[in-house]
Amino acid sequence: MSATTVRSGHRSSPLRSRAVVHEAPHRVGLGELEVRPLTRGEVLVRAAYTCISPGTELRCLAGRQPDGADFPYIPGYAMSGEVVEVGPETALVPGQRVYLNGTSDGGRCNLMWGGHAAHAVAPETACLPIPDDVGMDQASLTHLAAIAYNGVLMADVRPGEVVAVIGLGILGRLCAGLYTAAGSRVVAIDRNPERVRLACVGGIEAVVAEERPAAAIRSLVPDGADVIADVSGAPDVLAAALDSARDVPWSDPTVRGARYVVQGSYPEAFCIPYQAAFLKELRILLPRDCRLEQRRRVLEMMAAGDLSTEGLISDIRPPERASETYRELAAGTSPLLTVAFDWS
Repeated sequence: MSATTVRSGHRSSPLRSRAVVHEAPHRVGLGELEVRPLTRGEVLVRAAYTCISPGTELRCLAGRQPDGADFPYIPGYAMSGEVVEVGPETALVPGQRVYLNGTSDGGRCNLMWGGHAAHAVAPETACLPIPDDVGMDQASLTHLAAIAYNGVLMADVRPGEVVAVIGLGILGRLCAGLYTAAGSRVVAIDRNPERVRLACVGGIEAVVAEERPAAAIRSLVPDGADVIADVSGAPDVLAAALDSARDVPWSDPTVRGARYVVQGSYPEAFCIPYQAAFLKELRILLPRDCRLEQRRRVLEMMAAGDLSTEGLISDIRPPERASETYRELAAGTSPLLTVAFDWS
């Protein structure tokens, strides 16, 4: 069976495919994947694009993911593609465009989480139809957008509130777009001047934070922020940024305490300065990934034009450039937000 064959049925032998493989700490290759025949309720998806989640995948590649799989493994959790084969008792049909996290079967290779592969075997319940108005490349951002959306929901943001986004990588840019869609005034900071420039081009009110994040945020919103979305990926930022949260007057019980959304994830502990957080009645929120319905919702928002993802994929590359791409992202000086692999 070729990679382009569309059929419903009973393939009796494995399909040869390809996948990006994290072979060892800081070592990336392109390996062969054996795709088994389908069982009840499963579909085979031919990948169009798979999107890198830089913070998580680089931490995994460095061997610092607390619940990580053993090397070698197939990384990634963001795939858009087309159903090319269906197992028994499935409602999806060949030719349907879908979003999914990745393959559920890596053959001889472990999964973390199996997203960067040319083909994926998955339960049809894990696949979301992609609306006609959403491009395949943009659909590959769905999981990242849904992680940010989970934080927006947990923050219980209200129209007119001020949100400060710390960090203008891919997740920070998605946070900025989603909080704006919720009716908030969004300001943002980053230490990378090029990322700040790109954010400003995208319509975000942003400045470079050279040293003190709280001072940079207060230069934009002197009264402080109602919500701080920390997407920096640096555990020490919380203590340095906490003073940018809006003060809560003792005499006005209607003012809500600020919410600090730890939107990045860290392999180590981080410290909370108790007295400063106590005086601001600060709520620390820890969004844990996202749910299927949240992924469905952000796809709907993309289709409706409520969430623009235009320009957020910095480059589209063949998977043969995976090793080079991870090195570039890990360097920390690149303006890349993320990269999508094109499996066509």
